[in-house]
Amino acid sequence: MNSYQAFINGTFTDSSNGQTMEARTPSTDEVFAEFPACTEEDVAKAIQAANDAYREWKKLPSIERSGYVRKLADLLKEESAQQKIGEAISKEMGKPLSAAKGEVGGAAELAEYHSQWARRIEGSVVDADSSNERILIYKESLGVVVCIVPWNFPIYVLMRKLAPALIAGNTVIAKPSYKSAVSALEFAKIVEKAGFPPGVINVVTGEDEVVGDSLTGSHQINMITFTGSTKVGKKIAERASQNMVRTSLELGGKAPAIVMEDADLDAAAKGIAGGRLANSGQVCSNTERVYVHESVKDALIEKLKSEFESCSIGDGYENPDVQMGCMVHRNEAKRVHQLVEEAKAQGAEVITGGHFLEGFSEAFYPPTLLDNCIQNMTIVKEEVFGPVLPIVTFSTIEEAIGYANDSIYGLTSNVYTNNFQYVMKLTTEIEAGEVYVNRQQGEAFQGYHAGWKQSGIGGDDGKYGFEEFLQKKTVYLDF
Repeated sequence: MNSYQAFINGTFTDSSNGQTMEARTPSTDEVFAEFPACTEEDVAKAIQAANDAYREWKKLPSIERSGYVRKLADLLKEESAQQKIGEAISKEMGKPLSAAKGEVGGAAELAEYHSQWARRIEGSVVDADSSNERILIYKESLGVVVCIVPWNFPIYVLMRKLAPALIAGNTVIAKPSYKSAVSALEFAKIVEKAGFPPGVINVVTGEDEVVGDSLTGSHQINMITFTGSTKVGKKIAERASQNMVRTSLELGGKAPAIVMEDADLDAAAKGIAGGRLANSGQVCSNTERVYVHESVKDALIEKLKSEFESCSIGDGYENPDVQMGCMVHRNEAKRVHQLVEEAKAQGAEVITGGHFLEGFSEAFYPPTLLDNCIQNMTIVKEEVFGPVLPIVTFSTIEEAIGYANDSIYGLTSNVYTNNFQYVMKLTTEIEAGEVYVNRQQGEAFQGYHAGWKQSGIGGDDGKYGFEEFLQKKTVYLDF
C-alpha cells in the first residue's frame, strides 16, 4: 500500500496530527493507498504559503508564469506521468485506465492552451472628459484561488482551474475530493518536478467538513472555483459570502436531448448513448433525459437499445479498454437502482438493464434504458448521475422546448435535427449554457462552459473562463 503526503509550500508533508484516510478501489473495495487527513492547522499553513508566494508570483511577467505552466504540460505528456496518474484515477474512482490516461493527456493540452493567454491580458483606455486626463482600466490578478475539484474528472478539472489562475498571476490551493485524492497527490509530484516556486501551488486532502470548510470560510483567500453538486455549491456560496469572496461554480445538470422527426437517428443514438454512458454516467454535463418526436420514438429506442447493450463493461484497471467501468462507490449504484425502481413503480418500462450484474460487485450498474416516462417522474426531473436514460415523447416543437426548460438546471443540452428552422428555434429558446447540435457533449478549450439557473455561476474555458481569474482596476491619470 502506498502512502502519500500533502503538498504545502513546496514540501510534501504529513498532516499535523498524523491522521490518514484510506483510498479504496470501488470495484473491489480494497484499500490501495493512504493519504493525509489534513487539519485546520494544515489548511492555515497552505493559505499562508499561498499568500506569501503571491507577493512575488504576481510580479512575474505573465509570459514567465506561462513558462512554468508549459513545463508542467510537457511533463504531463510523458508516458510515465500519464501511466502513474492514470493508474491512480482508475484505481480510486473506477474509470477505465485508457480513459484515465487520456484525461491526463487532455489536461496537458488544456494547460498548453491556457498558456497562450499570457500575452493576451488586455485592458482599456477610455476617453476622459478632460483633455488633461486619461482613464486606464487594467486587468490584474486576484490573489489566492481555492480550487475545489470533483472525483469524476479529478485532473482535467483541476487543470481547467489551475492553469488560467496561475497565468493570470494568482497562487492556488487545490482541494481534491477525498474519493480522488491520490491522483491529485501524484499530480503534485509533477508540480514539484516542474519547479514552481514554493507556495504557488498547494494540495491539501481530507474531510470536507475540515479541509473544505476551513478553506471556504477563510478571509485570507480571494476566490473559490468549484465543480460539483448544486447542494454543495450553495453551501460554498453561502460560506464565501461571509467574507465577500468571489466564486465560480459549475454545478449539477439534467441535460435534455431533443430528437426531432427529421433527425439522423443513427447519429442521434450514438451521440446520446456516448453522452449518457461516458464515465458510467457520472458526468454532470452529459445527456440525462431524451425527448423524442412520437413518429420516430420506436426507431430511436431500437437504436439506443443496440448501443446500450453493445457497451463493454468491466474492471477498468484490469481491462483498460472497456467502455464502461464501475461507479465511484457501491452506494452510488444502489442509489441509481432505487431511482430505476421508483420509475418502474410510476409506470416506466425497462427496455434494457435495470438490475445489478451477475459476476460483478455492487459498484457496477448496467446501461439502462427506460420507456413510457412522463415529465413529472423523479427520474426525469432529478439528476441521476449514473448510466440510466429516461425517454419521453412529444408531438410539437413547442412541447419539446417546454419539457426541456422545465428544470431547475441549465448546464448543457442536445438537439438532433437537419431542419434549419428547428435548429434556430431550439438553440434560441432552450435555457442552457451550452447547446450541442447533432453531436454528443464535449466542450472545446476555447469555448465557454457555464451553467444557467441552478447549474452554476461563472464558468470555465476560453477567453471568458480565463477572465474569471482577473479583476479590474481603473486609474484616472491627470497630467
